[in-house]
Amino acid sequence: MSIVLTLLIFTVIVVIHEAGHFWVAKKCNVLIEEFSVGMGPKLWGFKKGDTQYNIRILPLGGFCRMAEEITERDDVISFNDTSPLQRIAICFAGPLMNFVLAFIAMTAIALCSYMLTTEVTSVNMDSPAAEAGVQVGDIITAIDGHSVHNRNDFNFYTSKSDNDGFTVTVKRDNKKIDLNITPRYDEKEKRILFGFSLNIKAPYFDIMELDNNDMLEKGNFGEYISYGFFSMISIVKITVYSFLELVTSKIAITQMSGPIGITSAVGQVYNETVKVSGWAVFFSMLNLTALLSANLGVINLFPLPAIDGGRIVIAFVELITGKTVPANIEGLIHFLGFVFLMALGIYIAFNDVLKLI
Repeated sequence: MSIVLTLLIFTVIVVIHEAGHFWVAKKCNVLIEEFSVGMGPKLWGFKKGDTQYNIRILPLGGFCRMAEEITERDDVISFNDTSPLQRIAICFAGPLMNFVLAFIAMTAIALCSYMLTTEVTSVNMDSPAAEAGVQVGDIITAIDGHSVHNRNDFNFYTSKSDNDGFTVTVKRDNKKIDLNITPRYDEKEKRILFGFSLNIKAPYFDIMELDNNDMLEKGNFGEYISYGFFSMISIVKITVYSFLELVTSKIAITQMSGPIGITSAVGQVYNETVKVSGWAVFFSMLNLTALLSANLGVINLFPLPAIDGGRIVIAFVELITGKTVPANIEGLIHFLGFVFLMALGIYIAFNDVLKLI
């Protein structure tokens, strides 16, 4: 089941990504030769206009193939004939659609499950929070200067703080106040405690019957939309932050996971949530879809050859210099980038296998 779910998630993410390229390329009058869902031999398809639409037998993503050269027509253009701005728009559209998918998924999750806010609802006596001056009703807006919009932000930035504590910025009576919290390790709980609780709001659509006794307050619809948006932004920020830590050797490359590691994670999540309900499985898979989609969007924007970010960089160079990068040089750059990415993928897959042994 984990393999099936992983293939389904990856196919949705990649097809949405390629659909972004497809839509903007069409708007730029680029000839799309083929748009396929899946890989391998064609299972079914049809042709509309100049484009062949196919469903292929292997559910391994999909692709959008644009014409690279057109010599006998003047009603359409090839990808290589587009302007630098058009190429930037076409390349950026794929990652953008991944962010949109993550936003929609996170909003759906927020609407149908608990919304974890950053509003303080209680402060324990003699706790680090009480000593720092945190009060009930405070809304946490930043940790060590980093903006905080939800519990994911809060957990991530507090986990990165050192043993000396962190500065928490709270909104109180329409004023922002900086407070210094030095957390303490609780021997009984076996974890670091801050000494305050944050507000939880009830699902807007309680289809999983999480709030049977109507104990929690429900937010307005706009709050859930905003929560979904900032949840997507949170994933993007954490992905970029983690990549910078990887580049600066603060985390090891062995901590990265590829398809094998992701399949294992999907299986673990499925085995846990299937004991609860079908809805729990659905929303947990939707959460993984949002996480992987936003990650794919970010990674594709990195300025590396052979991916969208590398093509955007080349288009920017052409836009600034007014000169076209020779096709053979650009091809070599992307080929070397492809070789590097394949080698990295093999290395990550090898480490994923070692983790499972």
